[in-house]
Amino acid sequence: MVDYKVTISIIIITFALFVVQIADRGFTEFFSLTPEMFYNGAYWQFITYMFMHADITHIGLNMFFLFLFGFVVEREIGSKKYALLYFVSGIGSALFYLALFASPDVLLLGASGAVFGVLTAYAFLFPRNWIIIFPGIPLPAIGAIAVITIFELFSGFLGLAPGIANFGHIGGIITGIIFMSLRKILKKHETKDFEFVWEQ
Repeated sequence: MVDYKVTISIIIITFALFVVQIADRGFTEFFSLTPEMFYNGAYWQFITYMFMHADITHIGLNMFFLFLFGFVVEREIGSKKYALLYFVSGIGSALFYLALFASPDVLLLGASGAVFGVLTAYAFLFPRNWIIIFPGIPLPAIGAIAVITIFELFSGFLGLAPGIANFGHIGGIITGIIFMSLRKILKKHETKDFEFVWEQ
C-alpha cells in the first residue's frame, strides 16, 4: 500500500493556516520570511514561510501542482526522503532569495520554492514524461524544467513579474537538482551503512 501522508499533510496544514491568515494579518507577517526579522533571530521563518500565502490564487496554484506531482514523487522516493526534499528545497529557495534579493522589509511567502524542488525531482525520475507548462505548451519533464529555469532567470533579472520571487523559484530548482543528484550517487554506491542512513 502506497502512503501519501506527507503530501496530504502539507496540503491540509497549508490550507488550514491560510484560514488563520485571512483572520489575522499579523500572523502572516510574523511567520513569513522577512529579512529584517530573520537577521534579528526569527529563524523559524525559514520553515514557516512555506506555509504562508498571499491570496487564494497563490495557494491554489501551489497546492494544485503539489497535488499533481507530489504524490508521484512521494511514492517513488518514500515519505521520509520526500519530506526532506520538500523542506530542503524550501530552505534552499529562501537562501537563494536572501543572497540575490534581500529588501529588508519585503515578505517572502509561499510554497513555490519547495514545489519547484518537487517538480525538479519529478523531472529526474521521469525525464521523458510529457507535462504542460504555461501557456499550454507540452514538453518532456526535463525540458520543462530547463525552460522554466530560463524563464525565471529572465523574469528575475528584467523585473518582468513584480511581486514574484523568481530567484526563490530558481533556488528551489537548484536545491532539487542537488538533492536528486546526491540521491543518485548514494544509490550507486550503497553499502549497508548507507542503506541504514538513507532508508525510507
